[in-house]
Amino acid sequence: MPYVLDGLELRVGSASAGAPGKINEDFYAVVTPSNPEEIRRGMIVALADGISGSGLARIAAETSVRSLVHDYYATSTQWSVGQTLDLLMRSANDWQWAQNARRRDSDAVVTAISAMVLRERHFYVVHVGDIRVYRLRRGTLQLLTEDHTWQRRDMRHVVRRAIGLDSHLVADFSDGELAPRDTFLMVSDGVWEVLGDARMSELLLQIENPQVVADALVRAAHEHQSAYRGRNDATAVAIRIDAPG
Repeated sequence: MPYVLDGLELRVGSASAGAPGKINEDFYAVVTPSNPEEIRRGMIVALADGISGSGLARIAAETSVRSLVHDYYATSTQWSVGQTLDLLMRSANDWQWAQNARRRDSDAVVTAISAMVLRERHFYVVHVGDIRVYRLRRGTLQLLTEDHTWQRRDMRHVVRRAIGLDSHLVADFSDGELAPRDTFLMVSDGVWEVLGDARMSELLLQIENPQVVADALVRAAHEHQSAYRGRNDATAVAIRIDAPG
């Protein structure tokens, strides 16, 4: 069933698969509220990729996502969406930074995360790390986020901004209007880096059903893992915007 938002119908598809032989360190959530108060706050989607050598990466990713989507609906309605998302990201960072400080004898745990709120025919994106958010509009795939990674080719997976990496977090924020036939795509590096923009765009143009396209992206990413690096989790969330009927 589509989620109706201010006269638009939103259909969501999602898929995630861990690399063979390891725990899936990606975690995502899609919240389509049902009660009137939460409906006014809109729909929220978040995807995180935990990074650590200590085995706690999945826990960090899940905690960051769950706290963000839960607390979003508990914040003051007087705040703008941008203020709310910034506060929630900084709160998540404070918590993870404190957890790392208590475990000085083990590797730090950090989290790349992107979240998107869809409300009143607008979208709002908050982002830190290398989770990517794209928009397909009129056949053109546009990247809406910037990777916070070191620029050297041999350090592509070393993030320079992430939840828990520093005591002070600076997150990127962007927004825009929704339009019928837009498709938004949120993907971890196990999808976008393996497949590339051209292949992702091809699948989005070929497949209208967001669940089918999310499954296809994750499946294609894993099929190409061996030719790439072989052990990267893959997650995709696709959101299709349509006019009723």
